[in-house]
Amino acid sequence: MSKRLLVKMGGVVFALIALAHLVRAALRWEVLLAGWSVPMWTSILAAIIAGYLAYESFRTRPAHYTCTGGCGGVSPTPGVCQASSCAKKGIPLEECRI
Repeated sequence: MSKRLLVKMGGVVFALIALAHLVRAALRWEVLLAGWSVPMWTSILAAIIAGYLAYESFRTRPAHYTCTGGCGGVSPTPGVCQASSCAKKGIPLEECRI
């Protein structure tokens, strides 16, 4: 199983957790833990945090590789720059996730 798929699966889990907390807050469900009433603000905070984690997991992009020699070369797989006019021809491309 690829890392990317695992991150996406984690994003789905975090999205479901955020949704559950939002439903609890919207419907004003009371939660009791050992006789203690859990405040509503904890679900709102948990929904924000879980929602952010879900967002970040879906926002990740696969790595790609670029040449820093000025030729603008980009590749989806690791390799070396092959542009004949580039100052870094034959030098390994650098990983970029942005």
